[in-house]
Amino acid sequence: MPRIQPLKDEQASPQARPLFDKIQSAFKMVPNIFRTMGHAPDVLQATLALNQAIQGDLDPKLRELAYLKASQVNQCKYCQHYHTGAARKVGLSDAQVQALGDYEQSSAFGELEKLVLRFAEQWTRQGKADAEVVSALSQKLSPSQLIVLAATVGLANWTNRFNETFDIQLP
Repeated sequence: MPRIQPLKDEQASPQARPLFDKIQSAFKMVPNIFRTMGHAPDVLQATLALNQAIQGDLDPKLRELAYLKASQVNQCKYCQHYHTGAARKVGLSDAQVQALGDYEQSSAFGELEKLVLRFAEQWTRQGKADAEVVSALSQKLSPSQLIVLAATVGLANWTNRFNETFDIQLP
């Protein structure tokens, strides 16, 4: 049972309503995470802006790998549900999605993918990634891509913890 009730359309404030409309247009629905964030429209708007900002520069497959790994570490079933679908849309295989828990030993991932997964796992568990991982990634990604990767993991941790704290329910 959610700890904060998601807003229905008619309950949305004048600031939240256009944000809901934009989400509805993009997703054909307004997921409960956003309906709940709608209680604080500035937070919802900032979250949507960060989500939009991470859509460029980094390969979408790498972005979804990072988001899914953070969500798996945080045991956020809500984000795993939505980002598994997103991952498949950008080309991740079922084998890759299923091998996330044991990615280091899996042949489903290449070297760069494993580095991205390591980065997401370390940052989520430790609050930062090890210097060796960042150094190895900096050999393969531009500074802009590294920043987008960091923002992706940061956003995943924000939404994961939001969902788990407030017991956000699907959809």
